[in-house]
Amino acid sequence: MFYAPVLFTIPGFGSDASLMSAIITGGVNVLATLVSIFCVDKFGRRILFFEGGIQMLVCQIVVRIMIGMKFGLNGQGSFNKGEADILLVFICLYVAAFAWSRGPLG
Repeated sequence: MFYAPVLFTIPGFGSDASLMSAIITGGVNVLATLVSIFCVDKFGRRILFFEGGIQMLVCQIVVRIMIGMKFGLNGQGSFNKGEADILLVFICLYVAAFAWSRGPLG
């Protein structure tokens, strides 16, 4: 979440990037927490922890690879709009995985 305001400037949110990152990730967080509330009794905590952990791991790997390929060791580069959208989707998927597993069920 530390880099979210910077990443949200790429797809065109401009000066409202911090606000938009908070709104989008906060909305994903709330909706995914509701998924956890309604699914924990049906599926149990164990499966939600397991699925959420795998989803968070995959999302972190994808985000790391995308950032590493674009910025490399020198830290200079940029994303085009399509790549930035994919990156933001994986950030939101990470937030959702945390919100229906590790966040409320711990």
